[in-house]
Amino acid sequence: MNKGKELLSMTGRFVFIVGLFFSVYVFAMFQGGKVSWTIFYMLTPFLLYSISLFAYPMNNIKAERIIRTKTIESGGKLAVTVKLERTFPFPLLYTVAIEKWADPAMVIKTKNRTKQIFLFGFKKNVEFSYEIDKLPRGEHIVEGVEVEVSDFFGWIQKRTFIELKDAILVYPNTTSIKYVPINAQYDRGSLVSPFSLVKDTTMATGVRDYQAGDRVTWIHWKSFARTQNLMTKEFEDRQSEDIIVLLDGRESDLFEEQVELAASIVEEAANHQANVAFASAGEETVAFPFIHSADQLHDVFVHLAKIRPVRTETVQPLVYSSLSTTAGSVVVVTANPDWTFIQSMTSLVNNTKSVICFVLVDGERALPSQLQEQIRFAKAKGITIHALSRRQFSEAFKEVAS
Repeated sequence: MNKGKELLSMTGRFVFIVGLFFSVYVFAMFQGGKVSWTIFYMLTPFLLYSISLFAYPMNNIKAERIIRTKTIESGGKLAVTVKLERTFPFPLLYTVAIEKWADPAMVIKTKNRTKQIFLFGFKKNVEFSYEIDKLPRGEHIVEGVEVEVSDFFGWIQKRTFIELKDAILVYPNTTSIKYVPINAQYDRGSLVSPFSLVKDTTMATGVRDYQAGDRVTWIHWKSFARTQNLMTKEFEDRQSEDIIVLLDGRESDLFEEQVELAASIVEEAANHQANVAFASAGEETVAFPFIHSADQLHDVFVHLAKIRPVRTETVQPLVYSSLSTTAGSVVVVTANPDWTFIQSMTSLVNNTKSVICFVLVDGERALPSQLQEQIRFAKAKGITIHALSRRQFSEAFKEVAS
């Protein structure tokens, strides 16, 4: 419907310009005199340009977007360069290029910084750049570039939309978490370790065939030099215990803090070569059973960049077969530690050795009475509860060990 109205408007404007051209010519012919012909000759270039612009094919213009910022964290800056190219050098005057975003909130946030007005002229290539500060976490879709051109008086205005879709991922911020000793055991004897799930890479006990997902740093290069077969070092393992990080996907005023803490725990555990799994509860269960490589960790962060909170009544039971038989420690990240939800999140793990629940709170306010009651009830059920504000993230596991 809008395209039909736009075409009708353009046709009406074109008829007006052609009618004006013949009217001025007829007036000069019948009126005669220097003044009449001067008016005709003065208007002719403008009218002819408008008629030519009406016939100019806008699909001749192509666009390319270059995202200069490769990785963006929450609150970071996006830097983009847009290039416009065409094959037919028709003189374009007033040209407006606008990046079109799918989310109306992003349109408001950009504050016309993605809009560029310039003189195209006879050039075949032009480009413009823009920056957007303090991007919120999430997946932001830019759908394309709208290009609008106009004649001298705005009689003819033509626009085209160049589809050029890109997804801008803004990852959650992470905080460096300080690990402190938590009791763990090796297969032989006991030892206090910085984290109960860390594989001790200083104690190689043998070699085995290389398997997909093994770290490059674990490859036994001397064996490879002799046999030309990739071999992986085997290390002394601690107890067959895993850490499973469970993120509460329900709506909360502190949901961004929840995502940030979950991302920080997963990143630190993976960097310390822990056997870490991750799952989030929302409209559906999304789980990452084994995080043993940078690509798998990246997949988790992509999910954490895209995740959106859901209403409590739409949260589905947390069920995932590949996690249900895993024994180990469960870390629940939530802002609403009601027992029904905690029980549903931890019940998928059999033989759980410990359940730690990090409850996100506003450090500037006292704990609501309802939240205090929920914490007391969960503790009575044997759950280790620690209330954290954002500034306490780095000391999270110190609280666990104390």
